[in-house]
Amino acid sequence: MSTKKILGITVAVLLCVTVYGASNVSAGGSIDVNMGSNMEPTGSGSFNLEYKPLSIFSIGVKASGQTDFEDFFAITPSAFARLYPFSGAFAEGSVGYRLSWQNNIMTKNMNAGAALGWRITSGNTYIEPKVNFDYVFGAAEPFSWSAGVGAGYNF
Repeated sequence: MSTKKILGITVAVLLCVTVYGASNVSAGGSIDVNMGSNMEPTGSGSFNLEYKPLSIFSIGVKASGQTDFEDFFAITPSAFARLYPFSGAFAEGSVGYRLSWQNNIMTKNMNAGAALGWRITSGNTYIEPKVNFDYVFGAAEPFSWSAGVGAGYNF
């Protein structure tokens, strides 16, 4: 199944769940400092929608962006799944498609990632410190990692 189909199905499921008023849906964002394997640190961030059908499992979609504020910009739409093994800790796996521009040259590559973090919930809001690891297939600089904090709202 292609990445576009996986992303489309995930978005459709999340929209249906939101429209029908199911609980366990959350929306949030994050701000991170990203470090590639051979480049200076860059700013990155993401916006995500997540559906948690079970207390230990969730699926979702996110759009991540990264820039050095000079000549590099990348955006990565992706689908993810999370496991919450105990008390807010999570492990995430994601797959997506990275579009990047450097010196006005665009490249397109598949992207796979993993994240580890901790969701701290207070009422309907949450914050989550986390560390992300990414691999961009076919890129000159395939490995990157980032550390940051996310925040969001549980519906």
